Amino acid sequence: MSGRVGAEGLSNRFARLSALDLMFLRVESEAWPCHFGGLAVLDGGALVDPSGRLRLGEIVDRLSRRLAMLPQLRRRVLFPGPLRGRPLWVDDAGFDLQRHVFETEVEPPGGDGELLDKAAELCGSMLDRSRPLWELWFLTGLAEGRVGALLKLHHAVADGLAAVALMASLFDAGQGDREQGWTVWEPEPLPTGASLLVDGLSTKVRGIARAAAGLAHPISHAREFRLKAGVARRILSPARAPRTSLNRRVGAGRVVRFLCLDLTAVKDVAHGCGCKVNDVVLDVWTGGLRQLLVSRGEQVAQLEPVTTVPASLRSAKDAGAGGNELGAMSVPLPVWEPDVERRLSLIVSRTRQAKAEQQSGAVMNFLAALSRTPLGRYFAAHQHAANVEVTNVIGPPVPVRLFGAPVLAILPIVEPVGNMGPILCAFSYAGQLFLVVTADAHGFPDLEVLIAGMESDARALLTASTTRRPDGARKRLAN
Repeated sequence: MSGRVGAEGLSNRFARLSALDLMFLRVESEAWPCHFGGLAVLDGGALVDPSGRLRLGEIVDRLSRRLAMLPQLRRRVLFPGPLRGRPLWVDDAGFDLQRHVFETEVEPPGGDGELLDKAAELCGSMLDRSRPLWELWFLTGLAEGRVGALLKLHHAVADGLAAVALMASLFDAGQGDREQGWTVWEPEPLPTGASLLVDGLSTKVRGIARAAAGLAHPISHAREFRLKAGVARRILSPARAPRTSLNRRVGAGRVVRFLCLDLTAVKDVAHGCGCKVNDVVLDVWTGGLRQLLVSRGEQVAQLEPVTTVPASLRSAKDAGAGGNELGAMSVPLPVWEPDVERRLSLIVSRTRQAKAEQQSGAVMNFLAALSRTPLGRYFAAHQHAANVEVTNVIGPPVPVRLFGAPVLAILPIVEPVGNMGPILCAFSYAGQLFLVVTADAHGFPDLEVLIAGMESDARALLTASTTRRPDGARKRLAN
């Protein structure tokens, strides 16, 4: 796999990690693991033997064949040392699939709550950096014959869009399954220290040459400097986001809860209001935050917490390239507005303004640069630029299977970092929209209140939408 060539001018001789990839390695700690989880809930009939035991050996064998299409899952990070350039991906000569695939049981009675608690527990531990940065856990003991499949994948490997493309490669391909044409894998040898030294020094020389060339264009150089200075002021300003109980230093331990909505009904609401599904998600999210803060006795009059909204900067055809191509924008949420429709109108105008005025790529570039300094982790723990985070990922539009088992649901688990306790990830799959909230367990023991507020406002939006329809036809919003 060759390295990506981008604005940073990275060499294409080696698969170097970008500055954004490295940010997730630099910032993480035992309390802030920087991986995310994809929890697939399966109809487990095809995965168990007549005695009810998981056919783990067969699963591992089939997975080993599918890895021929996923070389990045056999690569580890190599830290080459001084003057030899940035860390890079190399084949793991000692790769053993048995160290990446595991089975564990959830607590009885094996309902959704027990499944989420076990997934949150597993996601709480860091991945071993001496190996490829992923694990696949099969969770048994679930009610109704279900089996959970939890993929832990480090953020340095892929962003949300790339991770979905990677997961899609694990799903069954139909009659001509992915295991056909399997060949024995042979790891590529490690690059020599001399070749890395030459490549690292040549990259530095090219960077110096670009900087010198920029001096010949002072006007464009000044514009770029003003842009970066403006981004820095916005992010570092201590008065950017209001002080609420939403922000506290994230510790170890997670709690995960979700709400399932009917995607068609959500799209009807969005189209009826002339907005996007993500605007509806932000409205429902704002209603949940309002309910949580009110229940905690906090004043919400005139309160507008700021949410970070990551955005992919890659094209759909580049989704499987791996790595991170991310931007981010900030949107103030009108928590003070109790009416869901008026609040949605406010959110629509604010998201449009944010897209027009903010440089999403510049924000992530600044954070990546900050992570290279000793201030990186300190800033994450004490930042006042945002209160919460929302991300939206489009999953498979039709039902899929994993090793012959129908996938009933897919729940993304995004790890909170720094002092932003709750993170919402909206994920669409087969006509359903899953709104999954992951939060610091100690700071949000009342997360159910937030979920209940989201559900209440989602139903209110549906009611308002169906009332406006001439035929009065009702559609199901919440499962």
